[in-house]
Amino acid sequence: MQTVWLGVAIAATVGYHIVMKLTPSGVNPYLSLAMTYAVVTVAFAAVYATLPGTMPLRASLGQLNWTVLALGVVIVGLDLGFLMLYRGGFDVSLGALITQSAAALLLLLLGVAFFSEKITLSQVGGIALCIAGLWLINRR
Repeated sequence: MQTVWLGVAIAATVGYHIVMKLTPSGVNPYLSLAMTYAVVTVAFAAVYATLPGTMPLRASLGQLNWTVLALGVVIVGLDLGFLMLYRGGFDVSLGALITQSAAALLLLLLGVAFFSEKITLSQVGGIALCIAGLWLINRR
């Protein structure tokens, strides 16, 4: 099942970057994203309402915590960042590659520092290649 979700995540990431790149430059970015979030809200509310075996709404709401607000803030930054990055003329072929590689390096450090994750020697080699790749891509 993980392979299916990996495929969904990859396809959605590709679609995300293509749509962000194709969003008209004249449209107000805040209105565009607000309407996007409205569509997302309706879609997830419909899925929640139709899923069998979900807890009642009151019980489900009681399980929510600070991560809801934090994820909302992070998603706003992510969407606005990419929209403005592409609107400024950044190449769609490099936007995801550079940001995801840099984010992966930062997440690696955070994983070791805060989540007790271990790094193997082969991963160190991959990290070195990732850093070298970022350097090569960003050379002018």
